[in-house]
Amino acid sequence: MSQHRHVYGPVPSRRLGRSLGVDLLPFKTCTYDCTYCQLGHTTSHTMERREYVPLEDVIRELADHLASDRPEDRPDIISFAGSGEPTLHSDLGRCIAAIKEMTDVPVAVFTNGSLLWMPEVRRDLALADIVSPSLDAALPATAERANALAPGLDLPRILQGMEDFCREYTGRIWLEIMLAAGINDSPEDYAALNSVLARLEHIEHIQLNTVTRPPADKDVRALTPEELHRAQALLCRPSEIIASFPKTAQDKPKKTATEEEVLELIRCHPSTVAGLAVGLNAEEQSVALQVEALLGRGRILPEVRDGETYYISAREDE
Repeated sequence: MSQHRHVYGPVPSRRLGRSLGVDLLPFKTCTYDCTYCQLGHTTSHTMERREYVPLEDVIRELADHLASDRPEDRPDIISFAGSGEPTLHSDLGRCIAAIKEMTDVPVAVFTNGSLLWMPEVRRDLALADIVSPSLDAALPATAERANALAPGLDLPRILQGMEDFCREYTGRIWLEIMLAAGINDSPEDYAALNSVLARLEHIEHIQLNTVTRPPADKDVRALTPEELHRAQALLCRPSEIIASFPKTAQDKPKKTATEEEVLELIRCHPSTVAGLAVGLNAEEQSVALQVEALLGRGRILPEVRDGETYYISAREDE
């Protein structure tokens, strides 16, 4: 497999099965600087939309990846996520349209929802099959604490954009609420979230999540299962608690992982050895051997979270 800079995986998605990721941004370009982010703190904190990476390069990598996949490696979904906020790329809509010409695999966009107040962003997202926006806070102080908005953004405009998008969009909306203990889980926070949720139309799923991968700020704590169930009871609309990984790959793994595949996946998706094996549809032992080799050369770094070891990219080597 050739070295891809903008396409990675498939990775095991908690919501969508085997997800082929598309990354339209340089690491780590975002409208937010979330305290819980698995990729660390934002280095390019902006709300400027532009062509951050050449669209032609992304489309070429996608075509190459889809053409080289064996039938058993076909992804369940093609998802825009990766190194930052995908709606910052001004050609997001053109990229989705190009995918639709290549394959019938559905397209999902994971967005923090911060730019939905822009009509051009809503037009781009209208082409996707699934949009999963985030709503972590409905109080300004909480939004700053949890998400740290880029200069020029303000929460009322973001929330109005969310409302406009949910009213207009005709695809499937999966709203995610990421909760962190002591940050956005107070009674006041839940009451404010309920006020917003009551106005959002056409939501297929409301999904509660918490911090399961190593966060940007090391003192951020996940909610316990009991706390998540309590949050579920406090929300005014039905919701589900997202499990760590879905049961997707039913077939026995059929390939040996390569070092390049492991490094490519870790670059955009910190994971455990078991998670890497699922994402690559590979034997876990072969993944473990490649991880050990990459660790030995300092290409990746280990980080322990809740008793599990995740592997992250050593960014200075890229």
